[in-house]
Amino acid sequence: MANSQSKTEITVQELYERLYRPTEPGQWFLLDVRNEDEAKGWRVEGPAAVPYFHLPYFAFIDDPEAALATVPPGLGEAVVVCAKGSSSEFVAELLRDAGRPAVNVAGGMIAWGDFHVPLQVPLNPAQQGRYELWQFNRFGKGCLSYAVIAGGEAIVVDPSRFPALYEDFVKARGARIVEVLETHVHADHLSGGAQLARRNQARYRVLNAHGAEPVLGMEIAPLDGDVEIRLGGAKGVTLSARALRTPGHTPGSTSYLVDDHYLLSGDTLFVQGVGRPDLGGHAEEWSRELFHSLKHVVAGLGDEVQVLPAHFGSYEEADRQGLVRGRLGTLRSNSPEFAITDPEEFVRTMKAGVKEAPAIYGEIIKANLGLIDPGDKAGEWELGKNECAATAAKRRAAQGRA
Repeated sequence: MANSQSKTEITVQELYERLYRPTEPGQWFLLDVRNEDEAKGWRVEGPAAVPYFHLPYFAFIDDPEAALATVPPGLGEAVVVCAKGSSSEFVAELLRDAGRPAVNVAGGMIAWGDFHVPLQVPLNPAQQGRYELWQFNRFGKGCLSYAVIAGGEAIVVDPSRFPALYEDFVKARGARIVEVLETHVHADHLSGGAQLARRNQARYRVLNAHGAEPVLGMEIAPLDGDVEIRLGGAKGVTLSARALRTPGHTPGSTSYLVDDHYLLSGDTLFVQGVGRPDLGGHAEEWSRELFHSLKHVVAGLGDEVQVLPAHFGSYEEADRQGLVRGRLGTLRSNSPEFAITDPEEFVRTMKAGVKEAPAIYGEIIKANLGLIDPGDKAGEWELGKNECAATAAKRRAAQGRA
């Protein structure tokens, strides 16, 4: 790649561009030097067909020559990654000293997990110019958040724990944040919703239900019934974001229908399936609620509605730029869960498809309820991909019942 040999490290922004927006010719490969258990469940991924090779850092400490000989030749530049960027920096230097082109990923997987890219959601011709809809893709975590901007006002939905990111972006678009919404109390990542609302004197809406409600030291606006949230009315733009109760992933799960066409579905719907109903330890009860949401709430929406979820499980769910979205009609046709008409079968399918949740999810839920403070453990708690999707569809397909 151009100028790569004069560089010793790249940023996660540059790594993203290599994976999602390649513009330069040249060979390169990912060299992951984390421990095997760390690399097994979570790694850098993207649409570019990039070779991946794993060799733990300690192999380079114990026997540098043998480790260097193990790294395959002929793959081009090594892009070396570890957890925080220090071990990989050492390995990249070893490779360069041996005459092999190599760069370190600055900040490692922690930086990759914290990296966000704002991507504009294309609107239908009739809606263009009235408002903007943006998706913030947190590639390393598979987390998605949103900003809806109209008439100098903005709604932010499911923000991560980096409030300045949203504030700077909205300000650059000539707007101010007036509403912060959560689709549910998240388990896989720490929410920045309450902090963002507090910093901007914005209304904050989140619902847990059937249990402890959030205690966040601030007023939480109600989400009872079919709430309509409007933007920019005083400046001639009237845009509705309608709150639809869609319990199942959590009892308080709420989806937001923007302009009757774009469904910010949280973890109720993904572009290739539905959310898992077991994270609260009530798989049977919550599966019944999810069945009701699919059959009596989502069923009332048209096939043309665009599903914009809060998470994704694989880069394959995104387009070449990283935008994650899907047509509701396509999801209905392709997801086995939508084909189930018997609630008892649905419950059995959900219970069979889920797996044990990461242990840290319980602590993250407590933090998002305002019950504990993660302090300087926030980054550590968020390591790894989210595991919020039900695996029932894949299990059914493997059993030949899809």
